[in-house]
Amino acid sequence: MDFNLSPWGRYLFYTLYFWYITIPIAVLLLWACLHKNNSPGLRSISGIGTMVLLFPIAVMLWVLVSGLIEDGINRREFKQRKKLHTFILKQAETVAGISLSAGDTVYYALDFPKDFDMNNREQAQLNDIDSIHLSKPTHFFNLEVKGLIGVDQYGNWKVTLTHKQPVFGWPCAGDVVIGADSTFVRGTLADDYVALGYRLPKGSEVKYNDYDSINIILPDSKWLAIDAKTKQPLSAEDKKLADSLKHIMP
Repeated sequence: MDFNLSPWGRYLFYTLYFWYITIPIAVLLLWACLHKNNSPGLRSISGIGTMVLLFPIAVMLWVLVSGLIEDGINRREFKQRKKLHTFILKQAETVAGISLSAGDTVYYALDFPKDFDMNNREQAQLNDIDSIHLSKPTHFFNLEVKGLIGVDQYGNWKVTLTHKQPVFGWPCAGDVVIGADSTFVRGTLADDYVALGYRLPKGSEVKYNDYDSINIILPDSKWLAIDAKTKQPLSAEDKKLADSLKHIMP
């Protein structure tokens, strides 16, 4: 086992790696160091050996504890910042072009690229919003949605539809994902649907990927990946499933 470590690094690593050996030896040496009947020389050597074996463990504990303390401080600071960037509407109003009701909670963006200035709340744009907890359904991208309007790690909008409705042409129900550029990203079909040259059964999940492919997960968990431009399957295995789903034009 060679990690190209320095002598100091190897000392720390192997002492910790073989902890089930070093700790018992360290305990034994500590006992010898503290035992008054042992000679001063033996006690001194045992004490040095104890420190040599326990030092890496002390370093590891210090790193873990300091990391936990720093994580706790960061969490507390984040909660304070989030609280400062949370606003509960006392009356109906339009926020970033979205009609909201009294009782709705708006969470404004943090670190995008910097925390939103709450002094400019009335001028907030859609990309200044982190999420919205709705007390009543509202319309978003011409869709009637409920529950939570949120942003995923890719900057797409995640919403829950109040009922079956077309999402950029796709008949969907339940949770859908909409791109920041007003495009369909992901959704579950509420009806059998013909699209991309295939007959897709109700319950299929359709997902557009960033690398010009479309994933279709059928209700029986079978997976089909097709090229977004050519609408052709990406592999021989996909082709077999695609052939079974092809829609024959009359």
